[in-house]
Amino acid sequence: MARKRKSWKQTAFVFILSFMIAIVAGFGSELLMRNSTIAVSWILLLVIIVISIIFDIIGIAATAASEKPLHAKAANKVPGAKQAVYLLRNADFVANFCNDIIGDVAGTLSGAMAASILIDLIHYYPALGEQEIIWNTLLLALVATLTITGKALGKTVAINEADEIISKVGILIAKFEQITGHSFTDMKKKGGKRNGDS
Repeated sequence: MARKRKSWKQTAFVFILSFMIAIVAGFGSELLMRNSTIAVSWILLLVIIVISIIFDIIGIAATAASEKPLHAKAANKVPGAKQAVYLLRNADFVANFCNDIIGDVAGTLSGAMAASILIDLIHYYPALGEQEIIWNTLLLALVATLTITGKALGKTVAINEADEIISKVGILIAKFEQITGHSFTDMKKKGGKRNGDS
């Protein structure tokens, strides 16, 4: 019963988090797109694709990295090591957040941004409107191809350099915690073990 309740809580949390991220990202990108030139809109689109690829790499690295090497670093007070261990002990959530939540939101945004760019192009070049379906299909295909190819290359990097990637992410989180003065990765609050390691 407790496990079922926890599952519902996690599902509700993922739903709310996804909804909030989608609203913030969608509203922000919409404002930027409306007040930007076509060139800037293309740059913003590429940024969204790159962000999607980066988070996909982090999500895969979290499931592929080894925790044991990080324990020695954490024992020696290496910056970011404790945070990296936390990521690995919560690899399922990290993967879900990075690959599913961020990935899906970025995919939806990139498609919407591509459609917005096409509308602007047709506004400046009305002749394109005669083949709007063709151009729309080509533009969406380009976005999908860039995203899929980037993630495919990223998967190789994530698997081969998993430990290094998670260590660097741990360092970034440690710096963020230091700046904000709040710990988001305090394992004393979470407790438990991962893969039998203390």
